[in-house]
Amino acid sequence: MIQSLFNLITVAPLVIWISMILFPKTLFTQRMIMSYWIYIIFGIIYALLALVFLASELNVTGLDLNSLRQMLSSDWGILAIWTHIMSFNLFIGVWIFRDAKYWGIKTLPYLLVSFFAAPLGLAVYLFIRQKKSKKDPIRTLN
Repeated sequence: MIQSLFNLITVAPLVIWISMILFPKTLFTQRMIMSYWIYIIFGIIYALLALVFLASELNVTGLDLNSLRQMLSSDWGILAIWTHIMSFNLFIGVWIFRDAKYWGIKTLPYLLVSFFAAPLGLAVYLFIRQKKSKKDPIRTLN
């Protein structure tokens, strides 16, 4: 069951990633990036996984390194963290996709980097966007 949930959580965002990377101008992609359902679903899954973990591990002391270590030693804890990572990475990719359209920046390189390392992709994109905004002071940051 845990492996099936892991597979589902891993594969579900791929539809949106693939559509943003390979089919950025299609109506399907536009609808997918404007929908918030995937984040609502991921939020519910995350909350349920966190509750299952907390119910099974009653001696979690709070937000410290030992609690994180304990969470990472549990299948349910790893699955909760994986859900968090996958939803956060997708959010960053969708935000870059939408923001880049406003600024007229091509998305492909930033989406590819973000797919594998979202914080790095976001940092590179924001650096490029800052350079672009200095050249176009009329636009306001959104």
